[in-house]
Amino acid sequence: MQAKTAQAEKKALAEKKAAAEKKAAAEKKALAEKKAAAEKKALAEKKAAAEKKAAAEKKALADKKAAADKKALAEKKAAADKKAAADKKAAAEKKAAADKKAAADKKALAEKKAAADKKAAAEKKAAADKKAAADKKALADKKAAAEKKAAAEKKALAEKKAAADKKAAADKKALAEKKAAADKKALADKKAAAEKKAAAEKKAAAEKKAAAEKKAAADKKALAEKKAAADKKALAEKKAAADKKALAEKKAAADKKALAEKKAAADKKALAEKKAAAEKKAAAEKKALADRKSQVSNKVNSRPQIDSQQKRDSRTELLTVSVSLNTGKIVSIASVGILAAAILISAMVFIAG
Repeated sequence: MQAKTAQAEKKALAEKKAAAEKKAAAEKKALAEKKAAAEKKALAEKKAAAEKKAAAEKKALADKKAAADKKALAEKKAAADKKAAADKKAAAEKKAAADKKAAADKKALAEKKAAADKKAAAEKKAAADKKAAADKKALADKKAAAEKKAAAEKKALAEKKAAADKKAAADKKALAEKKAAADKKALADKKAAAEKKAAAEKKAAAEKKAAAEKKAAADKKALAEKKAAADKKALAEKKAAADKKALAEKKAAADKKALAEKKAAADKKALAEKKAAAEKKAAAEKKALADRKSQVSNKVNSRPQIDSQQKRDSRTELLTVSVSLNTGKIVSIASVGILAAAILISAMVFIAG
């Protein structure tokens, strides 16, 4: 029983240690991610500034180029306008010469055309007379050939009609036999189609039912997976929030501890300075007492010197006490300021978390 209890305690201790190591690793990872994000942000800002500068330089260069292009375009346009005016003048002169030549060519062409028309009319009349005689002869030959052809076609038509009547009777019989066979086949095809349709409808209904059952199962599975994913996400977010809160609390505790250590060091330093001042004061008083004892015989003659020494000692003592008090005040004010800053930072981290 004791061994079992010891084993359980050992297991619990191991689990506790593993949980602590896991938590420390998570905190280390979160800190590294935060640092990486800060570095990434700084790099992005640096890149944005460089891009902004490059864009400004590019714009200035483009503006300079645009001004140069505008100037070159204006010069090119002026040269083009000058050339266009010269070309327009040359074209006008060329057109006037062309119009003069065209008028002369037109007159010569009209005279040539009139002579050609006169000759063509004479040739056309002679050709028409020749054609009329040829047409008359051709018409007579065509009429005789047509009469001969009509007689031959009449005979062939009679023979063709007899053959067609015979073929029509044979075709009518074959058509009746073909129609009977087609009706029989159509009836068989109709029956087979009805059976095939019924089988297809039955198969479609079965497939539709199977598809509906499959879809329902898939929807159920998807819903379960969605719920599991949501639960997993919620758990992860809850854990991340807890880790973040723990990190903030740890940081606040570290800041508080650092502040306390800083304050203790300042108090220690102030105490040491105060002690040194007290020791210095005691030494000064001891020295002054020794001086007074050694100079008691010369009290009347050395009275001004003693007063001067006492005044100097008093001033030194007051200055030492004043410095000690001022140092203590400065340390106290600095400690209060640091403590307030730590509390404010902790509050901001808690609110941000």
